[in-house]
Order: sequence, then C-alpha cells, then structure tokens
Amino acid sequence: MKEMITILDANHYPAVGFNFSNSVYASVLAAGVPEVVTIPTAAKKVIFSATSDFYVKFGGAAAVPSTEVADGTASILNPQLRSIDAVTTIGIISPTTCIVTMEFYA
Repeated sequence: MKEMITILDANHYPAVGFNFSNSVYASVLAAGVPEVVTIPTAAKKVIFSATSDFYVKFGGAAAVPSTEVADGTASILNPQLRSIDAVTTIGIISPTTCIVTMEFYA
C-alpha cells in the first residue's frame, strides 16, 4: 500500500491533491441498507468520494439519523480525508442508492 504524500507546487507549498492509491474499494449501496467494510491491514488513512450523500461510522455500523443524536454517537455525513489508525472497520449507509469509493493509504 502506498504512503499518502502531499503534492507541492512550484514554490514548495502544499497543493490540493495526493498521490494515487493502489488500494481503492467501491461499495454499491442500496437505499437505507448499511454495509460494513473491513479496512486493509496496512491502511492508516482513507479518502471518501460518493455519488450521493452517505454516512460513516468508524468501528461500527452506520445509521442515517432519524432523530436528534446528542450523545456523540451519530454517524458522520460525507467525510473526506480521515485517519483510521484505531479502527478495523468502516460502517457506511446512504438514504439513497449510491456508490461510495474509499482510497486507502499507509
């Protein structure tokens, strides 16, 4: 698995973009049906992308909130780049049919 690197511009400032990943997962989600993805062994970071809104729960099953969740256990709406050092699974769900891709990095 590749390391995540930041691409520098001509003045050596971080630019938007990362090296491509050689470990990309794609989950095709049916509306309202949760899925749990096992994180690759060497992965330490993940970048998400999707065709529609989706929710994520690190280390457990994700849920689409139907009422207020004020105890810190809500799933995250449309995360982007995350560190995943402390978990082995990612729960994902979408209220609509969609595709979620996950680029993993060491």
